[in-house]
Amino acid sequence: MKKLLKYLGMAAIGGAILTACGGGSSAGDAPGAALAPPAAAAALMQAGAIEGSGTDAGSSAALAPCAAVTWQAGVNYPLGTVVLYAPNGLYYKVVQVAGNGSDGTTPTISTWYWAQTTCALPAAKKIVGGYYPNWTPSPIRIRDVNARYNLIYLFHAVPVGGSPGSTGAVTFSAPGNGRGAATNLKADIQYARTTQGRKIILSVGGAGNGMSFPNRTKSQTFVNSIAAIHTQLGGIDGMDWNTFEADQRPDTAEMIWISQELKKRYPGFIISAPPAPWNAIDKEFCRAMVAAGAMDYAAPQYYDGPGLNDPAYVADNVRQWVNLLGANRVVVGFGISNAANYMSREQAVSAWNQVKANHPDIRGGFNWQIHTDEEQGWPFANSVAPLINP
Repeated sequence: MKKLLKYLGMAAIGGAILTACGGGSSAGDAPGAALAPPAAAAALMQAGAIEGSGTDAGSSAALAPCAAVTWQAGVNYPLGTVVLYAPNGLYYKVVQVAGNGSDGTTPTISTWYWAQTTCALPAAKKIVGGYYPNWTPSPIRIRDVNARYNLIYLFHAVPVGGSPGSTGAVTFSAPGNGRGAATNLKADIQYARTTQGRKIILSVGGAGNGMSFPNRTKSQTFVNSIAAIHTQLGGIDGMDWNTFEADQRPDTAEMIWISQELKKRYPGFIISAPPAPWNAIDKEFCRAMVAAGAMDYAAPQYYDGPGLNDPAYVADNVRQWVNLLGANRVVVGFGISNAANYMSREQAVSAWNQVKANHPDIRGGFNWQIHTDEEQGWPFANSVAPLINP
């Protein structure tokens, strides 16, 4: 109820269309500001691995593809077989055999027959992303995130001095350390990039942390702070513009300059944004960014607002974004949860199947959020991700 009231209040401000690449303030909230229902939005408007721009020396080194199969109970696998163990999304290899192969053993129980391994999915060109909020007290370690996720958004860097930022700089804090995620953060990020072949992208803003860039001095300070976080974490693969809140319009010209500066400094650096699906301001921002070569893709969020979880609406709205940017510049944002205005597993599968049928070259999909996916038994990773990257 609090989120719905927040949404209704924001949607009514000044009778204007509000930009939504911002965020909620709790583990159940989305990375964007509370989203308006399609009907309300319409009324308001009437008034490679993962593909990036290239790679650099600090980018993830691609693994040779392996022919993994999904593990099944009772099957006796021969020596050297690599399996995907669906309950935890990790890969295991048969390293010892008896007279009956792996003897029907379970990978997580028998360490004599099995050893955990890594596996690059063949031709995994589409994005399967997930947001990894840093406010969770005991999150899964990044290296242990379900293997189907080939891109992880670190959520989130926040502006110094609070929104909209006093200097232009942002800072990033480690997540909770209940399972060692903070202690091992830097090492796990680099393991994910170099050994697991994943991309790690820093999401900037969200959860009430809008930002403005009224001058070049503030923009340069922002670039310098991203460079500092890049060093702090040992290297990242991109940045996610999640900085627009309520009626704050994006400073598009400066954000184009910032993005291009980061791309020059880090060849192959990915720039993305999670816009509100219906929002005309967000659409124009993303169009201008893509046209300037300053954004690799936009990922509209289809959750956390009345009607956004309807597969028919998703299919129709994605068509608008594809017409605007091209299919290879659009990623579909999912949120599978028992919370209101989030999708069920079945709705997410239906939405993706419709989108993929309409746009075979769609860039991929992301999920809000990884921690919720784990808590629910990985419905996105185990049901939607295999459809994105069969």
